[in-house]
Amino acid sequence: MFRSVRQRIQLIGRLRQILRVLARHGFYQVLKRLALHRHLSLLERVRYARLHQREDDNVALHLRQACEDLGPTFIGFGQLLSGRPDLVPEAFVQELSRLLAHARPEPWPAIQGVLNEQFGAGSTPFRGIEHLPLAAASIAQIHRATLKRDKAPVVLKVQRPGIDRLIAADLAVLRQLAQLAEKYLPESRALNPAEMVEEFAISIGQELDFILEAANTERFARAFADDAHIFAPRIYWEWSTPKVLVMEYIDGIPIDAIERLRRARIDRKRVAERLLRAFLKQIFHFGFFQADPHPGNFLVLRGGRIACIDFGLAGQLSQDERRALAGLFGAMLAEDCERVAALWLDISHAGAEVDRLAFQRELEPILRSQMNQPYARIRLGDLFLQMVQNGARHGLKLPRELFLLFRTFAEIESLLRLLHPGFNVVAHCRAFSEEQAAAARAPARLAEATREGLEQWAGTARRLPGEVEELVKKMTADRLSIDFVHRGLEFLIGEMDRSSNRIAVGLIVAALIIGSSLIILAGTGPTLWGLPVFGLFGFTVAFILGVLLVLLVLRSGKY
Repeated sequence: MFRSVRQRIQLIGRLRQILRVLARHGFYQVLKRLALHRHLSLLERVRYARLHQREDDNVALHLRQACEDLGPTFIGFGQLLSGRPDLVPEAFVQELSRLLAHARPEPWPAIQGVLNEQFGAGSTPFRGIEHLPLAAASIAQIHRATLKRDKAPVVLKVQRPGIDRLIAADLAVLRQLAQLAEKYLPESRALNPAEMVEEFAISIGQELDFILEAANTERFARAFADDAHIFAPRIYWEWSTPKVLVMEYIDGIPIDAIERLRRARIDRKRVAERLLRAFLKQIFHFGFFQADPHPGNFLVLRGGRIACIDFGLAGQLSQDERRALAGLFGAMLAEDCERVAALWLDISHAGAEVDRLAFQRELEPILRSQMNQPYARIRLGDLFLQMVQNGARHGLKLPRELFLLFRTFAEIESLLRLLHPGFNVVAHCRAFSEEQAAAARAPARLAEATREGLEQWAGTARRLPGEVEELVKKMTADRLSIDFVHRGLEFLIGEMDRSSNRIAVGLIVAALIIGSSLIILAGTGPTLWGLPVFGLFGFTVAFILGVLLVLLVLRSGKY
């Protein structure tokens, strides 16, 4: 990625900048354990080593402040960590959840430079672009404009200049930090930092791809084309680029502007019902859902219509996951703890090492404590997250898309209760579930399911003879092989290689010292200062190798 010398210099500069910020916020000792402190100057090491020498109870606060100082990539990563209560301690979840993606607006000349780069100087298809943005976030900002062609009002979502390069550099640093954490911080391995960084890289990569966001918006609009109450803005494909997204301008009220909704005489309970139903349809009908339910991403229009905007982050569910979720919802609403536990173990792909009985015993009080309350008090989102934490204690990890769904559900539920404090989420979910169950029993749906099943069996039947024949051929030709894949042993293998190399160098040093001593005692060969040259040479080489070995040990921090 960073092949040129200039890019490498920029990456090293960014690494040092990140290390200085982390050290300034009290993480110098962590950097020392990661063997990264050597990238700082001697004066910086002395200064930062004196900071936070005593045990500090505000580590979570310092981490949030460091993320804010480091910019959009680290703010986004902190937000990802705040949404993983199954992995991150509660104090960090609470503190990192305060991270905001809002940022200071980019000066207009910089935004104009991006537009000129995408459309050519003086040839943009817009006029009357408002220089003051409607909103500014860490990755992009929104400007209102008008199309020259038909004077249609639009909004331009424009990426900040250079944000893609900054994020690429930051991801490279995060990957290095994650690898070193797994190597030198044993307590971090349970979090699987390398995997978390890759998960974050996927999410932020989606947010940077405006063409993908446009496709997601179009997909949502088609899915709700027959719904009179839910819609998405029109995408102007002819003017949209990977760095500029052009959408229809929608003049609506943000869904959390309660006073404005009240003055507009909007029925907030009806809006809450429509929003929840739309979200459930996204999950169970389409298997595709908006995964960033920020209040600003829902605009309420006259008559209670809801415009859903910003599809930079979207989730995708397979047919099997949707079936499992439908069963999980039904079992939860029926308070069937045994079935809830069985379904949770199934969607988490639990192995034989999981104590299923202990998992179910700990799950039952979580489920009972929520479901035995009056329906209006039950918080399904909190229940999901508690179930995730319980699963994590037993070594269960949900697929990324399902965890994203549960987190989104919790945020949607908070919006619903903001709109209408007494909104009965459980009752509406139960009604939707019963409606879906009745629809599944309809003759047309049963016929369709039967047809799909028969097609699947027919496909299997067509493939089976060829696959069996191929297997028999391999067996008779003695070419049948079984591959074993080890997981989680990379660190151990690396440590064994490193240790064996150091032992080998140590043995060489010892052999050189012993051999050189024997040569000097024998007194044979040419001499220098009255001592055999070969003996002196052996001692010199042993000294150099010994010093290098000691320096490597000291730099690794393992002493």
